Amino acid sequence: MKKNQPPSESGFFNPRTFAAFLLCSVGAWLAMLSFASTPSSGTLTDVSGPVTYMAGPFFVANPTPVIFVDQGPECLGSEQPCDDYALTVTLPAGYHTAHPNAAVKVTMSWTDNGSGASDYDLYIYKNPRADCTPNTCTSTDGSQAADYQSASSANPEIATISPLADGTQKYTLVVVPYTPSGETVNVKIELLPGSGGGGGGTGFGGPDPTTPGVPRYQNFFAPDGTSAQSSEGEFNIGFNPHTGRIMTMNIGPIWRLTPPELLSPAKPECCEALWEDKDNPTTNTGLDPILWTDQKTGRTFSSNSTVGANAVYGYTDNDGDLWVPFGIAAPNGGADHETIGSGPYPASLSALSTPVNQGEAVYYCSQDIVGPASCYRSDTLGASYGPSVLAYNGQGPGVPGGTCGGLHGHIHVAPDGTAWLPVNQCSGLQGGVFSTDGGTTWNTFTVPNAISQTQGADPSIAIDSDSTIYYSYVNNEPVAAGNPPEGHARVVVGHRVGNTVNWTNYFDIGASHGIKNAAEIEAVGGSSGRAAVGFPGTDVAGDYQAISFPGKWYAFIATTYDGGVTWTTVNATPNDPVQSMTGIWQQGGSHQDRNLLDFNEITIDDKGRVLYGYSDGCVTPGCIAGTAANDFVAFMRVARQSGGKSLFASNDSATDTTAARIPRPPCLSGTRDPSASHLTWKAPDNGGSDITGYQILRGTTAGSETVLVPNTGDAKTTYDDTTADPSVKHYYYTVKAINAIPGTSNSSNEVDLTVVKPPPPEDVCALPGLTKLKDPAGDTSAILGIFPSPAPPGSDLLSFQIAQPYAGDNVIRLAFTINTDNGESPQPPGSSWYVAMKIVKNGITTYKGVHMTWNGTTPTFESYTPAPNGSGGVDGRFVTTGSQKPAEASSGYAPPFNKVVIVVKASDLGLNPGDTISGFVSGVSQTAGGVITGLYDQMPDSLAFTGSYTVNSNQFCRPNAAPTAVLTATPTSGNAPLAVNFDGSGSFDPDTAPPPDTIASYTFSFGDGSAAVTQSTPTISHTYNAAGNYGATLRVTDSRGAASTNTAQVLISVDSQPDLIVAQLTASNNQARQGDKVTFTAVIKNVGQQSAGASSTQFKDGNTVLGSVSTAAIPANGSVTVTFNWYTASAKKGTHTITATADSGNVVAESNEGNNTKQITVTIQGNKT
Repeated sequence: MKKNQPPSESGFFNPRTFAAFLLCSVGAWLAMLSFASTPSSGTLTDVSGPVTYMAGPFFVANPTPVIFVDQGPECLGSEQPCDDYALTVTLPAGYHTAHPNAAVKVTMSWTDNGSGASDYDLYIYKNPRADCTPNTCTSTDGSQAADYQSASSANPEIATISPLADGTQKYTLVVVPYTPSGETVNVKIELLPGSGGGGGGTGFGGPDPTTPGVPRYQNFFAPDGTSAQSSEGEFNIGFNPHTGRIMTMNIGPIWRLTPPELLSPAKPECCEALWEDKDNPTTNTGLDPILWTDQKTGRTFSSNSTVGANAVYGYTDNDGDLWVPFGIAAPNGGADHETIGSGPYPASLSALSTPVNQGEAVYYCSQDIVGPASCYRSDTLGASYGPSVLAYNGQGPGVPGGTCGGLHGHIHVAPDGTAWLPVNQCSGLQGGVFSTDGGTTWNTFTVPNAISQTQGADPSIAIDSDSTIYYSYVNNEPVAAGNPPEGHARVVVGHRVGNTVNWTNYFDIGASHGIKNAAEIEAVGGSSGRAAVGFPGTDVAGDYQAISFPGKWYAFIATTYDGGVTWTTVNATPNDPVQSMTGIWQQGGSHQDRNLLDFNEITIDDKGRVLYGYSDGCVTPGCIAGTAANDFVAFMRVARQSGGKSLFASNDSATDTTAARIPRPPCLSGTRDPSASHLTWKAPDNGGSDITGYQILRGTTAGSETVLVPNTGDAKTTYDDTTADPSVKHYYYTVKAINAIPGTSNSSNEVDLTVVKPPPPEDVCALPGLTKLKDPAGDTSAILGIFPSPAPPGSDLLSFQIAQPYAGDNVIRLAFTINTDNGESPQPPGSSWYVAMKIVKNGITTYKGVHMTWNGTTPTFESYTPAPNGSGGVDGRFVTTGSQKPAEASSGYAPPFNKVVIVVKASDLGLNPGDTISGFVSGVSQTAGGVITGLYDQMPDSLAFTGSYTVNSNQFCRPNAAPTAVLTATPTSGNAPLAVNFDGSGSFDPDTAPPPDTIASYTFSFGDGSAAVTQSTPTISHTYNAAGNYGATLRVTDSRGAASTNTAQVLISVDSQPDLIVAQLTASNNQARQGDKVTFTAVIKNVGQQSAGASSTQFKDGNTVLGSVSTAAIPANGSVTVTFNWYTASAKKGTHTITATADSGNVVAESNEGNNTKQITVTIQGNKT
């Protein structure tokens, strides 16, 4: 973890801070010699510029931001001086559309006066800012993060403002003299028009097309409310081939993942892994989390310090069930960016192999405060370490071993025993050091054309089974003049020959997806010629670290199978960004978008499948959808390769390589209520061919499932079985996946569903309201060093709920309910039960809190503004002095003291209707002596702000009067079948105050035994087929769920109709000779209840019409007789089927149009002559 800005990155001592301290001691009398910027303001347009100004000379140091406390500089007058420049940028209408990549480049440079230690930082604030006083941010207290900045040890410092917008925007440019020695800085401001075709298009971030052999990924997600959902983190991942388990760490706590197929009973591979907290107590907190699993032995190492493999260190041989919580090692001189790696000894040291180390050498490296890095080796499999050896000294290219300096990546060991340590800064290039003698000596190397970013990602080295290296890095990409900066993810292949590395196959692995900026790149090797590289990437150019950076970042993984000649890159998190509409901060300190810290990590399992561990900063539905701001958390995630060619050639026969296979089994879950069984499943790996449907199977005993739905016909992963009989106690279900390959997948896991009545829905309008946080029971702990006794009753947090009841005085109030185990009153003095909130408005993040606190025999209920904790973050424990406001009198804590209810005015929290609370945390804290504050319990365990709530208007929860249903119908009478048009558009709701209630649904009941119809529109047609009188009714429901109670009914009268049939059909001769006249007699009867008008009766010989006879009107139940003569001279010999049809012209509307015919047969026997 970067503690501060380079080169030292130290949280304990920084040469910039030390030099600033010395200057401060004499700064008072020199202050009068410092000058403001000249000129003090300027305007940049598309037809003017560049703009330049000077500031200084500076003599008084201002070594801020303070590490782990501030998010921006402290600019508070002569004691903490800064220089301000007012910049106005004016662009014409249409400029952004024509120049989507345009940016403003600000370059600050100076000439050192000879000390060699001078350093100045540049911060840019977009105005106006609500969190600054004044709102131009010319005075800041450290809590205001700059919108853009360049705060390193570089000269020049370069910051980029992007994206730009049409119109006028004002900025304040702040120069901070971090360690001055009398220099004057020169600032140049220029407009870079960029090129067309800006990033951020709708196509970026989606899934890749399915192709056999191309890797596919599925993700494991950290369990809710646990320390695996941390607020910041840098991900470490290991895999133990002996157990099949995955070990992870990203801030301190260590989590073990057991893949679902290894559980008992086994589950499909796409199910969630079993996450178990397996902390090493000595590394649970610290400065620089690192974890490494030696796959040969199965031993996992963890450390969370930077001074060596000693106290804040440990190792386990059973995946965290038991830890050896220390190592025997001297401090190695490092202070930042530790790394642990292991691998075989080089051949020259093979004699060091023992049964204890099993032939594995373990290395620990970290850098010290001024740029060098040291490593030492363990020959006891990490139990103890030998002497520390300088790997590089950071003193510049003129000194042997001095080419590289500053931050390094993670050490990896090749099969031939070569230890590789990559370094970002090697005299302007990326490179590193390697050792071929077990870390006794180190050789420096650089990668030609691998240009270092001033503040960029650590490089990473993958090593395949041939000891070929794949050097992955983020390249400071050369761009055309006038274009914003870009950092591309690249890989180059290296072959070591002696102490020389030969480089081939440079490749831009993000180009296929249009990636313009990448960060935190990591690599792993496999069989000969195979390697994989994972990294977050975005398609937006510009200052990728800026808090206002507009890009969305996704996790990409690139793979090669031909030694780096070609690479295939896929999005491992499609439609689910890991950071959204903001940057990824790489410069240390406590900047808001520092949540992802410095790195992720990548490894492989025993089948060669890639495991990419990453921290996810965008986790809420709004952030994922792009409708809400980034969440700035670091929830643990693991992307596991689910299909396609792996990194082990030996596994090729077990997966798709060139041809698709049937899918893997889905992971099924479900619920059941009286209305249906509701099935949900996780889509499995598709086998290299898109899933086209699913087969649903059901049974009433385990294992007896038969096909219920042969093929759903689509890729939806839900199904409601409305045919489930609620009287059947058990229904068992399985699901199979279908793709283009004949057949189905194997069955999913089986689920046994019984009817469970769903709980009533939560109501925000009534206490306790909506549940936003939950926490397991029984997880309180004594606060070590404060109160060693058990936590007091009532301190075990269970859940938190928020409500917003209707207020008769129209003053919006929020009710916060903290649910606990049964408590006591009074509670210990100095104890508090609190909820803290993160509020993001207009891009500015602020925090508010409510608490019940005890300082006597009765509690105090208040709202307050949280103060930062010791690391600069906010978790709600601490109160900004003077910010408290009394809560409402309806707040309370009543027997059995298991509910803390705090009611406050929304305005006391700075909230108005439409404002959104972007996250909550809750805790029970105890303060000792007014100095030390610890927690008995917290929700979530990680104290990462979780959940959201949007404040409603007071009218949202006003009493809900029932709507009134109004129904009309046309016509209301007639003969059957009678089509009637119903209209409920006259229905209304009496609640008309803004926002008015509306009619949300209309339920029509027709009174004829047919099913009622519920719809969102007010009109419908219905046909009555039988005579009778019917009462049609309408019930309406409003937008808040209230249903009408009035009777809205229309009477429909339907009369019967006539019904004509051929009651009798005879022939004068059924055995006629050819040429005879045959007379047919038909009796036409009206069997209906209404008279039938005149019609016609038709006679046919087969399909040949013989003729028609007019038929008189027939009263109900009456009949008429008609005759027809058939002259058979042209009739063929044989049997003829004669059909008589009543009302052949369909002129009579009948109740039954299907019973109008009758048939007889007549045989023509031959010529009568």
